[in-house]
Amino acid sequence: MGTIALSGLGTRISDWIGYAVCVAGNGGDERECHSPADLAMQPTCTVELAVDGYAGTIEALIFSVGRDWAFMRTTSIDPRTGERVVRITGIRGTVAGVGTGLGVGVNVGNLVNIGADASVGANLRIGNGDAWEFRGPDADKKADELRAALVEQYSIDEVKQNGGLLGRLGGTIYDVFAGPDIPEPDVRRRETELDAFGTLSAGVSLGWSNPTGRHRSPDRHTESEGRHRKPAVQDRLPDSRGSDSISPNLRAWVGIDGQEKLIVEDNERTGESTATMMLRGETNYGEQHVADGNQGQLTAMGALSVTTDKDGRLSQITFAQTHIVNGRATVITTAVPITTDEQRRNAADFFSGIVPTAKIAWQNLSLTWNDMAPTQDPGPDAHPFLRDIYQNGKTSRMEYAHQRNDAGYGVSAKLGLKIGASLAISTTDRAAQDAQYLGAPTADGRRLYKNLEACR
Repeated sequence: MGTIALSGLGTRISDWIGYAVCVAGNGGDERECHSPADLAMQPTCTVELAVDGYAGTIEALIFSVGRDWAFMRTTSIDPRTGERVVRITGIRGTVAGVGTGLGVGVNVGNLVNIGADASVGANLRIGNGDAWEFRGPDADKKADELRAALVEQYSIDEVKQNGGLLGRLGGTIYDVFAGPDIPEPDVRRRETELDAFGTLSAGVSLGWSNPTGRHRSPDRHTESEGRHRKPAVQDRLPDSRGSDSISPNLRAWVGIDGQEKLIVEDNERTGESTATMMLRGETNYGEQHVADGNQGQLTAMGALSVTTDKDGRLSQITFAQTHIVNGRATVITTAVPITTDEQRRNAADFFSGIVPTAKIAWQNLSLTWNDMAPTQDPGPDAHPFLRDIYQNGKTSRMEYAHQRNDAGYGVSAKLGLKIGASLAISTTDRAAQDAQYLGAPTADGRRLYKNLEACR
């Protein structure tokens, strides 16, 4: 008994006894019970995401050029240790594109929006950014302070770069004596993005949008405060109808967007480097008039990440799949730790092998929309890397409340050739509503999704 207590086996035996009691108490259902092997498979999860983006574009003939800025705040939790990490990322990008279209329009957010437009085009974007990570009880406070400092610093830099001689001189003096002190980043980030799109829209609106919430007076768009009903999708989407007192919005639109993106992040603290290939397809559609219309967003995105350690050795492969449908986002992420040379050889063989080059390219591309979260043993004849995913992959399935608001300001005219200028502002917020993870492989060759309470 003393030997067992000193070795720590007593705790592990107690954990397994507790698991067996839980399974028995649930009538044999293992999904609500967590064995020590299950707990070891719990992955780190992102519980909150907030992004503020700004983009300015000038169009002439068939060409467009622009710049963009984004500030991203993510909060993640490691359920095994309870560690909470808040990351602030600042990104600046330059965009060049070609495209054509038909139409004319004036867009001043939701105040004035008149015109009809059809556009097709493609953009190439190069971005650079930095990220800072905060831990401990004051992580949120420090993250918010840094974000505010970044916004100020980016504004100063824009004045210095685009304000001519006076802007450079004044901006430099202000930066030296009154500008914020930005610490060295934990992560350096580089982005390359190719975006192809097509849009079709028409509408007219004048006036501010109707007020929202319980304080607004009931009208044909709302129900009286005395009635209670289950919130609909429309309630979670931005209200861009014009004011009843002036003119309601008359608008219809549909847009498609396909994007390929490569992100490289170098962690200055750990020496790790991660390269991520992302493929995204999105459809936005809607119709608004004097009565409620339909608005929707359908997005599917796949990502494949390869991480190497400070010595350049493969250390992890991560697959992520995201689906966004009208205010609800589902993200499935599988991280496969690579710790031995045999695992590295198996991964390299899986991604290359001796099959023809075209098949290799298609296989690797398809991995960005395959969730790679096996719930059944792939069998003894499966590729060793697939067996490694089944046995060692740490998978989370997160459900988020997803909200995105877009506002545009500008003037444009298109008749094959185009001329115009615009400013776009976008905010995205996600908050975890439900979280699950794949438990350890069972004796009968299954892996079951189990509740991940720490990530809700």
